[in-house]
Amino acid sequence: MPADVTVEVAAGTTLFDAGAKAAAGIDTACVGKGTCGLCRVKVIDGDAHLSAYADEEERHLGNLYRITRLRLACRTQVLGDVTVEIKARRRRG
Repeated sequence: MPADVTVEVAAGTTLFDAGAKAAAGIDTACVGKGTCGLCRVKVIDGDAHLSAYADEEERHLGNLYRITRLRLACRTQVLGDVTVEIKARRRRG
């Protein structure tokens, strides 16, 4: 979301890599190393089909997942059908 793009990936693929496959343009400064916290995506549906909340996510996002529904795409693995919302990429310059 919001482009209503569907992409199939193998179980264990990160949301970041799935986003790259869909040319979704997920923001990052660390290129998936879990250090920048920019690759935030909002889980719309299917949170039971995602890997457990990682320590890096808690450092960047806190423990408010139930309220914000935000996850770090680089640290979240897909284990089944999920729907996420990706914010428009910020323009740099």
